[in-house]
Amino acid sequence: MPETSIVIRTFNEVLFLADLLEGIRSQTYQDYEIIVVDSGSFDGTVEIAGRFGVELVEIAGRDFTFGFSLNRGIVASEGRFLVLVSAHTTPVDREWLGTLVEPLRDPEVAMTYGRQMGEARSKFSERQDLRRTFGAERQVIQPPNFFANNANSAVRRDLWEKQPFDEGLPGLEDAAWAKYWMDRGYQVVYEPRAGIHHIHTETWPQVEHRYFREAIAAHAIGVRGPSHVSGEIARETWRFVADVGLALFKERDPRLLLEIARFRWAKGRGAARVQRRDGPGPPKY
Repeated sequence: MPETSIVIRTFNEVLFLADLLEGIRSQTYQDYEIIVVDSGSFDGTVEIAGRFGVELVEIAGRDFTFGFSLNRGIVASEGRFLVLVSAHTTPVDREWLGTLVEPLRDPEVAMTYGRQMGEARSKFSERQDLRRTFGAERQVIQPPNFFANNANSAVRRDLWEKQPFDEGLPGLEDAAWAKYWMDRGYQVVYEPRAGIHHIHTETWPQVEHRYFREAIAAHAIGVRGPSHVSGEIARETWRFVADVGLALFKERDPRLLLEIARFRWAKGRGAARVQRRDGPGPPKY
């Protein structure tokens, strides 16, 4: 039985999946199995998974949520450590996997997540957001910060069996799970040495929808609500100004300005679509 199970969610990842699987193959730590959970790919993703000989779990696209997909993959797995990684990522080095699971050997640690960095195909502003979010120093995350990210994370199977990922959330199933166990005295560790490159090639409507989903989920789990919209807009405005400065004075590339404006607009608009409503209940959108 492998010590670690790697669960990869896929939908039309033909441009990225082979690079990720090759990166996993090259790891120094080798006590693992790979489960790919596919939600209806039609671009050759499934064939790539077959070529690499990994276990394939297929779900209907209409049934997909992030939590549902992860839970189905974990059910099919055997490892006591569960590594969850986005299909459009690649490890930065051969020590990524072993470094990511190592903190889970501490019985007080429920979850660990690693550093994420953009690369040439990433949007400029998203590269800056990843740089700002995922720093160089190791941290034990402290409430009220319940941040975690399943694009590059590892959790303990025994704790997952007691509390699977929330299948009803449109995003942030990682933060919800982290919050659940932090509220019960467990630790979540950020390990920057376990790094990946994370590539999004989204359209502008997809960028907006991603942050819309996350805003709904943040309200649902109580880590951020519609009342935070003004703060989100202020933060995106500040980041817009900072990105423009980087583009003009560091990159010396004014061609980036339109892309920066479109990214910040899409991200801010997505978060702002979750509006406060009178009385109790979920946000309207």
